[in-house]
Amino acid sequence: MRTTLFATAALALCVTGAAGAREIQDGKLLVKAAKDGKYQVDAAVLGKAELFGYVGDYVADKKITGILLRDGGKASTEQKHIIAITAQAQHIDAFVEVDGKESPLVDPTPPAAAVVPPPMDDVKPVAPAETHSS
Repeated sequence: MRTTLFATAALALCVTGAAGAREIQDGKLLVKAAKDGKYQVDAAVLGKAELFGYVGDYVADKKITGILLRDGGKASTEQKHIIAITAQAQHIDAFVEVDGKESPLVDPTPPAAAVVPPPMDDVKPVAPAETHSS
């Protein structure tokens, strides 16, 4: 009985390890854009927050050095943006595959411009007040 349980547990670990290996290629986590702004990693369909945590687990275990968005031509601008900022936050590289060609993913959403206050008119410099000590 113990031998059967041990063999079953070992087989389960091997199957789990093989399934995990399919989603990583050349140190990159393979991700596909799914419907409704979701992401598919192997058989799992994840939202953007779940994807961030999923990627974080792989980065923490040092299993990946990048994310590859497969079929990038089918991904929305928002999905590409999420992949880019997830990779940036996790300090790994982001790549996109379009028509079978892999290239670095450039965030399609430009960063928000810094808000600069308008210049002030008729401003006169104020001299520092002198203090008198007794």
